[in-house]
Amino acid sequence: MLQGSAEADARLAAEIAGYAADPLGFVLFAFPWGGGALADYPDGPDVWQREILRGMGEQLSTGASAASVIREAVSSGHGVGKSALVAWIILWAMSARCFAPLLAPAPSRASDTRGVVTANTENQLKGKTWAELAKWHRLCLCGYWFDCTATALISTQAGHEKTWRVDMVAWSERNTEAFAGLHNKGRRVLLIFDEASAIPDAIWEVSEGALTDADTEIIWCCFGNPTRNTGRFRECFGRYAHRWNTRRVDSRTAAMT
Repeated sequence: MLQGSAEADARLAAEIAGYAADPLGFVLFAFPWGGGALADYPDGPDVWQREILRGMGEQLSTGASAASVIREAVSSGHGVGKSALVAWIILWAMSARCFAPLLAPAPSRASDTRGVVTANTENQLKGKTWAELAKWHRLCLCGYWFDCTATALISTQAGHEKTWRVDMVAWSERNTEAFAGLHNKGRRVLLIFDEASAIPDAIWEVSEGALTDADTEIIWCCFGNPTRNTGRFRECFGRYAHRWNTRRVDSRTAAMT
């Protein structure tokens, strides 16, 4: 999407600011549903995707914090639209709360978002998760606010390259610094695990310990196939179910299957 005039940018920023706690509203507004590449999807997201986005918005409206991290865990088969939902959440998290620098006469760091996205394998991360983000970034009405590189989605706002970004990080049990250092006090933090059932417990534990900033919107979303009967993803639906908003998606009922 091409950048418009300064006046048009300000109007768009003000419009998208209204979706700071409404990810479903952002998704319905920011993409050309029913036209072009989305001609086959005039109604927008599937029912289960809408329910998750709507639920996140309801939690945000009550004030997410380190004491009440938004935790979403979704278990499903292949092809239901998990990667699309991941892309929408990333673009919403980066855009809707981060409008202040676009409206202010001078850059402000008050609204910067930081995030990390990982997956079970580097091939999954690069070939599916990040490829899906690149696709939706191209379709997004405010996509020109960000550069989508091979490893990161980065704000184009001068002076925010290091503080307003989501990075694609392949996990390593020998190198957990990227997850331990995910702090953004007073702003928004986003952590996404794709195909989460195969991500080692050590990465989960380091990530959980990092999400402790006060007065911060903290959003942790995990998506995966129910292929293992042990591990932290499985425990989102068991021992730790009281901490997570969980959903099991039946592939037979998903519109995209």
